[in-house]
Amino acid sequence: MTNRSPKNNPTILETIIVGIFKAIWFLLTLPFRGFKRVKKGLGVEERNYITGKRLEIEKMLNSDKQAELCHAVIEADKLVDYTLKTKGYAGETFADRLCSAQNFINPTLYNSIWQGHKVRNQIAHEQELRIMNNELRDAAGKLLNYLKNL
Repeated sequence: MTNRSPKNNPTILETIIVGIFKAIWFLLTLPFRGFKRVKKGLGVEERNYITGKRLEIEKMLNSDKQAELCHAVIEADKLVDYTLKTKGYAGETFADRLCSAQNFINPTLYNSIWQGHKVRNQIAHEQELRIMNNELRDAAGKLLNYLKNL
């Protein structure tokens, strides 16, 4: 027979009080936790949509017009963003979602997506665009490469 001291065993009242404080703490910190969406796979409809858009963008890349190539880069970037959202990666911006996906994407592919996105940002934010057509094709290709590997 062992001797237990009453100090080691919490009373029912102590257990209830600790539980109440834990519940209050949980409720107070809940708004600051941020809700993480569960990553999910892509359904047939999403895959078909992505494939169709990818093929449209690949047709745009056959052009020699810089405006159409810029449009292809922007569309490829939007399509990657749509895919990241659909797969459930958290974040308010493309960059946030891509960071959330970092551990689930091959590092080389991840860096390629970033490079493509940087070119898209140049297109969207710079007044004088000094990007060669082959660089635009390369940027769009880097973004589309992620979509081919789904």
